[in-house]
Amino acid sequence: MRTDARIRRLEPTPLFAALAVLASWCSFASAQATLPQGFTDQLVVGGLSLPVGMAFLPDGRLLVIEQRTARIKLVRPGPPALADTVCTVPGVNSTANERGLLGIAVDPGWPVRPYVYTHSTHTGSRVRISRFTASGALSDPAGLLSVSAASRHDLLTELPDAATNHNGGTVRFGPDGMLYVSLGEDAVPAAAQDTVTLRGVILRLDVSQLPAGPGLATLAQITPADNPFASVGSPRSRLIWAFGLRNPFRFQIDAPTGRLLITDVGQNLWEEVNVATSAGLNFGWPRYEGLVINDGNAPLTGTATPPIHVISQPGTGASSVMSAGIYRGVAGSASSFPGAYEGDAFVSDYYAGFLRRLEQNGASWSLAPPVTGQPTNEHWGAGFETVTDYAIAADGALWYLRQFEVPFSGPGQIRRIAPLPTLSVRETQGSVTFARPYPSPSPGPVEFAWTLAAPARVSLVIHDVTGRHVRELEPPRMAPAGPHRASWDGRDTAGRAAPPGVYLARLVVNGRSLHHRAALVR
Repeated sequence: MRTDARIRRLEPTPLFAALAVLASWCSFASAQATLPQGFTDQLVVGGLSLPVGMAFLPDGRLLVIEQRTARIKLVRPGPPALADTVCTVPGVNSTANERGLLGIAVDPGWPVRPYVYTHSTHTGSRVRISRFTASGALSDPAGLLSVSAASRHDLLTELPDAATNHNGGTVRFGPDGMLYVSLGEDAVPAAAQDTVTLRGVILRLDVSQLPAGPGLATLAQITPADNPFASVGSPRSRLIWAFGLRNPFRFQIDAPTGRLLITDVGQNLWEEVNVATSAGLNFGWPRYEGLVINDGNAPLTGTATPPIHVISQPGTGASSVMSAGIYRGVAGSASSFPGAYEGDAFVSDYYAGFLRRLEQNGASWSLAPPVTGQPTNEHWGAGFETVTDYAIAADGALWYLRQFEVPFSGPGQIRRIAPLPTLSVRETQGSVTFARPYPSPSPGPVEFAWTLAAPARVSLVIHDVTGRHVRELEPPRMAPAGPHRASWDGRDTAGRAAPPGVYLARLVVNGRSLHHRAALVR
C-alpha cells in the first residue's frame, strides 16, 4: 500500500467509497460485468459480507471466507444457491482495511485429509497460517459439513504484522502437494530483500507430515527439503520460494506447469504481474517498481527478475492488481472458454475494474489481440471493481468474488463467467434433430429436446465420461413424430446426486446415436 493520501486497498473507508462511487457511478451502477461477445456473467449467490477468498471442494461445493466477520461459508450452488456458515476463525484482527481473514485453501488429499488452511491477521500484530479439520458431509455435494475452530493446528504464528497493510493474503496448493503462502513486506520495503524476517515473500510449506488434531508445527516439520534456501541461511529462510515482492495479495498456481502468476501491488507508478517459473526468484522490490528503478540505493540480493506485464497507475486508475490465473479449460464442457484462451493469463484491478488478458509468445507475454465486444483494446472485460479472488471451476467456468454488490456498496457476491449457452440445433441426422441441453452447465435439472419427423424407436441415456451408465431418462419405446422433451434432475439410477462434471447424453433413434455433453455444477 501507499503511505500517502492515495492509500486505497481491499475495503475502502466510507468516505473514500463515496468519492469513488461518485466519480464513476454512471459507468458501474450494475454488478454485471462487460464481457466480449459470446460470454455471460452470472450471479451464483449474493448476500455475503465482504467475501475475500475462496476454494473449491472436489465435489464442486465452494468454501468462501469473509474478511471482517472471519466466517468460513460453505456454498452449495443449488438451485437455489445456499451459503451456510461452517466456522468462525477465532482471534482474527480485522481492525484495518488490509487485515482480517484473507485466504483459504483445501487440502488436495480431501476427503481422506479433511483439512482447510487459512491466512489471517491476529491480535498481537501477527499473521497466522493455520489448519482446521472438517467433519460431516465431506463427499456429499448437497450436504453440510462443519469446520471445528478447536481443531486449529498452527503452521506459522510469528509472521510480522507491525503495519496495518501489506500482509499478503493467499494460501494455495501446487501440483507438487506443497502449500504456497504470500506475505507482504509489512510496509518495510528493504525487508523484501531480507530472507530472514519473512516479509515480501512467497513461502512453500510441506504440510504432509503434520499429525491430526490441534497443535503447533515446528519449522522442521513444514520445511521441504528441495526449497531453494533449504541448505543455507536461517531455518526461516528455508521456507522461502520467492522474494523481493511488495504486497503479493493474490497469486494463482497453474496446475499443469506449477507456475505461480503473482500480482504485486505497486507503490506510486506501476502494478506488476510476475510469473515464478522456478524456485528462488527475486522480483526486485524495493530497488525496482515495474521495469524502472524505484530506489537506486535500496539493497538487492542477486539478480532481479522483471515482471511479465506492468500496468501504469497514472491514467488507468489501477491501484490493486489481482491475479485471476492462467486459464485452463475442460475438454467437452460447454462452460469452457474457446481453445484460443488456453494458457492465457488474466489479471484485474480492484479499483480500476478492468480485466486484462495476456498471451504467451515464447518467453514473453503481451496483451492478447482484442476480440469482438471487448470494452477496449487493452481490457478484455470491465466492471470488475472490488473483485478479490478468482477460481477456475471443474467445468472450466471462471468464478470470482465481488466484495460489494455494486462498487463499494451493498453485500458481496459470487459470480461466474462462461460462454453463452447455444440453444440452436446442434445435431441433425436424417429425420431427427437433437437440441443442445439447457442449461449447461447446470446446478440442477438439465432439459433435453429432440424432434422426430416420423415415428421411431427412441431411448435416451446419461453416461459419465468413462462411459458408465448413470441414468436412463427415456427407456426404449416407440415415439410419435413431433417434439419430445426429457429432464434430468442430476441424480443417478439409485437416486443419488451425481458428482459435478461433464456427462454424455446419448439419444438412440432407430439404432442411430446422437450425442450431447452436459455439465453439472453443485
